[in-house]
Amino acid sequence: MTNYSLTDPNVPVVIITGTDTGFGAEIVNDLHQLGGYTVYATCLTSQAVEKYQAKNSTHLRAIQVDVTKQDDVNRLRGQIEAECPQGAYCVVNNAGILAGGYFDMSTEDVHQRVMDVNYLGVVRITKTLVPSLRAYAKSRHTLPNGHHLPRARLIGITSIAGRLNIPGMGPYCASKHATESYNDTLRVELAPWEIDVTMVEPFYAKTPIMANAASIVERNWNQTNDTVQRMYGKQFVERNREYNKQLYENAMPSEWVSKVVVDAIHKTNGAQKPRILVGFWYTWMWVWMMEWLPTWVTDAAFRAELRKSGAWPVNPFLLKDAKQVTIPN
Repeated sequence: MTNYSLTDPNVPVVIITGTDTGFGAEIVNDLHQLGGYTVYATCLTSQAVEKYQAKNSTHLRAIQVDVTKQDDVNRLRGQIEAECPQGAYCVVNNAGILAGGYFDMSTEDVHQRVMDVNYLGVVRITKTLVPSLRAYAKSRHTLPNGHHLPRARLIGITSIAGRLNIPGMGPYCASKHATESYNDTLRVELAPWEIDVTMVEPFYAKTPIMANAASIVERNWNQTNDTVQRMYGKQFVERNREYNKQLYENAMPSEWVSKVVVDAIHKTNGAQKPRILVGFWYTWMWVWMMEWLPTWVTDAAFRAELRKSGAWPVNPFLLKDAKQVTIPN
């Protein structure tokens, strides 16, 4: 581990998880280029750490952290406490994975893995770093002219999947729903310390996670049993591959999310909205409709999407390849 000197107490400290690629990497780079912050980038791989260290900047500090490992998270806390006695101004919970998928093709292990990263990872990071946020928040009341400092903030990168239940994304949606629920409680519980809590909810975006969505579906398909494959039919993988390709091509630029997060960090009141939805002009209307329309309407819409994507079983009862069907008395 690289040893750094104490950070400048006059430069706000921002900690961002999951910065190897995707939203996290873009947020780190944009915030570093903006200047005025000491950015701690936590990475899953040593290669990503080396990439940031190659910038040779005292205002950009990388550390290898697996948010599923408490020892790693404790090591992060130790480094922050040693180098930032003034406390952290902002923590961005960004680390997340997309795994699992359709119910018939998702194992319990996958459900546990997704929840461990996307939800429990947020819990570990938050519980470990809130004391540092409180230390910063206290300085607004104890330092000369401390009232000019911006309020501390906790930002979570969640998803529209934290508000909607999207077929084919059950484990992921469950983890994001849990994360949003957790942040909703934190927003109230941390209010006495003047720590703003907000969630950034991206629509489909051009990220490595989404680019690999089709390969995840195909891997799940290859690992499932013959009965499931016969129920869904041979066309399942190919049609899902084409469907996910179209989703990716029509997805929003990932830069939109980075801009919103940087604004939430940089603007005086940037993190005081409970939720910041990021997407196309119609995204807000689509989410609103899915949340408020009768369930039978939204279910019908999602069933239509299942058929479109090729995920509707062509032989759900295995009748088409049965030589004889016996109806019990």
